[in-house]
Amino acid sequence: MDKTKKKNVKRIIALVAIVLVVALLAAMPLFAKQEPKEDGPKASILSGTAQLGSINKELIGGGTLAEEEAVTITIPTAVKLTGFAVNNNDVVTKGDVLATVDRVSVMQAITQVQETLEYLSEQIEKTSATGGEETVTALAGGTVKMLYAKAGESAQAVMLEHGALAVLSLDGLMAVEFETDSDVPAGTAVQVGFTDGTAVWGEVETNLAGTMVVTVQDQNYTVGQTVWITTESGANIGSGELYIYSPWNATAYTGTVKAVKAAEGDTLAAGKALLVLEDVGYSALHGQLLGQRREYEDMMLQLFEMYQTETLTAPCDGVVTGIDKDSAQLLASQGGYTLTLLTNAPNGDDSVLYENYVGKVSAVAKNGWAVQMNPQPIPVADYLDLENVSIEEDKMTETVLYTETEAPVYAMVDGAWAKLEFNSIKEGDILLFAMDDKGEPIWNVLIQKASQQPDAPGGNTPGGNTGNFPSGGNFPSGGGNWGGSGNTQQDTQFELYALDTVQVASVTPQTQMTLDITVDEQDMRHLSVDMTAQVKINALGGEKFTATISHLGNTGTNNGGSSKFTVTLTMERAGNMLSGMNATATIVLSATEQVLTVPADALVEQGTKTVIYTRYDEAKETLLDPVEVQVGSSDGETVEILGGLKDGQTYYYAYYDTLEISATPEFGNMGGMSGMGGMGGMGGMMPR
Repeated sequence: MDKTKKKNVKRIIALVAIVLVVALLAAMPLFAKQEPKEDGPKASILSGTAQLGSINKELIGGGTLAEEEAVTITIPTAVKLTGFAVNNNDVVTKGDVLATVDRVSVMQAITQVQETLEYLSEQIEKTSATGGEETVTALAGGTVKMLYAKAGESAQAVMLEHGALAVLSLDGLMAVEFETDSDVPAGTAVQVGFTDGTAVWGEVETNLAGTMVVTVQDQNYTVGQTVWITTESGANIGSGELYIYSPWNATAYTGTVKAVKAAEGDTLAAGKALLVLEDVGYSALHGQLLGQRREYEDMMLQLFEMYQTETLTAPCDGVVTGIDKDSAQLLASQGGYTLTLLTNAPNGDDSVLYENYVGKVSAVAKNGWAVQMNPQPIPVADYLDLENVSIEEDKMTETVLYTETEAPVYAMVDGAWAKLEFNSIKEGDILLFAMDDKGEPIWNVLIQKASQQPDAPGGNTPGGNTGNFPSGGNFPSGGGNWGGSGNTQQDTQFELYALDTVQVASVTPQTQMTLDITVDEQDMRHLSVDMTAQVKINALGGEKFTATISHLGNTGTNNGGSSKFTVTLTMERAGNMLSGMNATATIVLSATEQVLTVPADALVEQGTKTVIYTRYDEAKETLLDPVEVQVGSSDGETVEILGGLKDGQTYYYAYYDTLEISATPEFGNMGGMSGMGGMGGMGGMMPR
């Protein structure tokens, strides 16, 4: 081959190589463009039609299931237990016996609580009986405009009729408020006209949203009189009734007006007297004593129930916890008691609750006795063992007349109870009186004969042992408040029975579960107790249960500038629910019915516009014909269309199976969504 041909071949090869290189370079962007298609997110083109539907604004929160709070069982510290009937983790039903109580300790507590109740009742009577005076003074300087109270009137009656005892004007201004379309600004001088034809200058205080307030210096004007407001040029603005611009109400709720210290029109300095009230009565101490007595009454009810049943019972169905078999409340820990309460009663009523009182016969008549009685009941464990009964004659301060027909008298003779003849009781004998819950005597037991007392004093009831006592000497109902002429003096250093209690067990109900969720402060206003929620429990296959809001937290925790509150949901417990399981609650805050809706994924943000594509070119794989739409409420998945799209109109959108993390919408708390909230970032993934 000659040199010329060789050169031509080389040129052709070089040219082909150049063409190939150019072609390769030209194709590289295409290859590069195809690469993401192989490895990037896959888009599917979906379509739908705009249609009527409903949108629920929902609040979604999560947490873990918890059991209901345990119900604690407490007893007064002085009450002892004889044993527990159940163990920890036992399942009990309401009313099951948890423990047995010692009746001796209960009775002793009853006696001491009764003494405290009687003491408190006396103190309450004293504090309520004392009249006392109270002076009502001016809180701040001002002029007396209205004086409703008059001497001799009940403060409460005046308050009910007028809402105040007196009213002061603190700044000397009267005012009138009325509706107007005038644009006269605040600070403008205006004329205030009266029915008698006179007029004075006033000033516009406020003129907002069609309501004007005008003030005028008070010249003993009457509250409620009608005035007319005109401009300086005489144009009518409006009219209304005068009222006190800055009033202060003098109030009191108890007592009678003893004296009125001021008159209408008087100008008073702060602290000056307006009124004097008498028989004010119930003081702060009175209220405190009433509250204390209620606490002791509650304790007494508990003690009576324990005494009657000799048990502590389960307050509800549930699981028992907190039992200590070495508890200091158990008698076994203290060596136990040797006596059983109310044993060996003369008539065999060993299981009935009686109150026991000690008294001394001070005089004997043909039909009965006069007895000096100790008004405080005493504890008795065994009626055969009365040697240690406290007699304390100095405390026998009440005189009671006791007739033969009221109750039998017993004494122990040769190891057995013997009924005594009524006339065998002599002046100076010491007796124990057992009384029922109505204060009626059931029987009497002779404790000491007068001959056994070394210095038995004589009776202090006139008549000695002759004549008859008048009828009607029965013990009054309730015991402790005895008839007669005695004068009981309470010790001013009386020590109240301790209200201290000790916990001996707990029962955790098993009928319900609770779920605490955290809610933003903006959503709390939409919630109320008893609203329903749907709770999905992950461990139970996503099964949903109906719950209700049982508690709304009232103290928030600030987090990022917004306070969060705890809301408690309560639901019926299913057998497979366990404490600690994860759960998600959904609460519907509002529902919008019969509105045009589309999926939130179908919307695309283009600058400041929101559009939806209404055509798709399958050959070119391109979304076409975007239509601008106006959106309303959203639940995060569905959006309300307010305009731009018609019912039944078809739309198209790209749906990606895989999304970039940075493009994933942060829904946060669904309850805070409105409009397009929660859909930001989706527009950048849609084809244009």
